Amino acid sequence: MSIVLVGLNHRTAPVEIREQLAFSREGVSTALMFFRKQFPGCEAAILSTCNRVEVLVAAEGDRPNAADIVSFLAEARDLPAASFKQYLYQFSDEQACRHFFRVVSGLDSMVLGECQIVNQIKQAYTLACEQGTTGRVLNRLFHHAFEVGKRARAGTAIAEGRLSVPSVAVDVARSIFSDFTDKQTLVVGAGEVARLVCQHLAAGAQTRRFVVMSRTLSNARSLAEACHAAAAPFEQFERQLIDADIVLMTMGCTQHVLTLQRMREIQKQRQNRLIYIVDLAVPRNVDPEIARLEGVYLYDIDDLGRIVTKNQNHRAAALEQCERILDEEVTAFIQWLNDVRLNPIIAQMYRDAKSVRDDELDRLLRKCPGLTDSQKQAIAQGVDRLVGKFMHPCVHSLRHSPTPAMLALAGALHAANGRREDRDSSPGNEYVQ
Repeated sequence: MSIVLVGLNHRTAPVEIREQLAFSREGVSTALMFFRKQFPGCEAAILSTCNRVEVLVAAEGDRPNAADIVSFLAEARDLPAASFKQYLYQFSDEQACRHFFRVVSGLDSMVLGECQIVNQIKQAYTLACEQGTTGRVLNRLFHHAFEVGKRARAGTAIAEGRLSVPSVAVDVARSIFSDFTDKQTLVVGAGEVARLVCQHLAAGAQTRRFVVMSRTLSNARSLAEACHAAAAPFEQFERQLIDADIVLMTMGCTQHVLTLQRMREIQKQRQNRLIYIVDLAVPRNVDPEIARLEGVYLYDIDDLGRIVTKNQNHRAAALEQCERILDEEVTAFIQWLNDVRLNPIIAQMYRDAKSVRDDELDRLLRKCPGLTDSQKQAIAQGVDRLVGKFMHPCVHSLRHSPTPAMLALAGALHAANGRREDRDSSPGNEYVQ
């Protein structure tokens, strides 16, 4: 039994190549049906995200190999293999296992340690199960991988701290206000940065409500509707500042929208109530002197960038710990995989030993016809213990130090047994075990 992984990701292929190979959910199901017909009896799963497309296969013998999987991808996506082959990587057995564990742990992601990949891999596994293309090996590999990912994230700091400026802006607000649920948030601007901020607010910030404001009201309304927020015209800027607890500025302009004097007057009306202002714009929307005012917490994009860098360094420091975890887990899985591969030859060794044991014990008992049943039983038990003691070091050595030749022999024996079972279980044959 061998494992082969072929794929590409954001490091090896540009987006125009990744999007050509990307599969929809329905596309994955169709491709797996096609794979099952092309390679019956083999296990397969397809992982397709915005950053990677990977095909994972477990099979007996030499087929399908990496070249077969490339051809399968080309047919499934109706593309010439030459158009994407140069961007592919391929791994087998231990390397495939390690790569897959790295992916599920977030170590191979664009954002180190991100957790979204776990759900994407679970979806890929579910689709493969639904199509009947998983089996003993991939079932074990996926479940083991999920445990590895859980251990890596729980046992290290690989997933701690946000790595995007908009998400850090929301996290800092949470740290300033002990109760985030009753705070009113104002997002000024409706561009890409504002959209990311609103997504983080809507996804998990637990704000009571937030308001989107832009110079163009239609843009503000469009963003607000997408995030279940309210929209306000830019003419209400000062009034919204008076009510807001959190303000995120993202406008594109060449001069300060919020000056020191303007904010000083607003704070008087607010009675110096605590306000958190994040200036995500370049050039800055907010006069940095505002930070001197009582009750004002002001962060600009460099402040947040320093937090992002700190979080990145924190995660990078955990990478070595994660690699040690992977070393242990890959070793454990490959040990299990080798056991699966060696089981046929070990079973054959025990059958051979039992056959010799039966012949020799029968010969001995025929020479000693006067033995009682209890004596015969004692002799048989003694012979069994001797066989067990002779077999144990052989099996132990085979399991813990398998040679390539032994693994190849085990694979050939397993394949031969499979062909025999297919013949014996075909219509018109009686097979008695």
